[in-house]
Amino acid sequence: MDRNNVAIEVLRDMAMDSSRVLVERQRAIDALTLFREGAIPALNYIERKTDMGVLKERARLYIDRIRQGATISMTL
Repeated sequence: MDRNNVAIEVLRDMAMDSSRVLVERQRAIDALTLFREGAIPALNYIERKTDMGVLKERARLYIDRIRQGATISMTL
């Protein structure tokens, strides 16, 4: 398994870890966007499996943006 796949799995697991505070879980989802199309399976997993609406919505938003080819910036 290559390093990118390991990083994606770790970030996906962080986003799904209910023992972490919400902001950490959101940041893990944000960090997944660094992998662009490679992150879509992990984002789909989060969207399907999480029970938190805010995380589900965030994952769905990033999936849509990546598929549209939008540039995603983690800064506002």
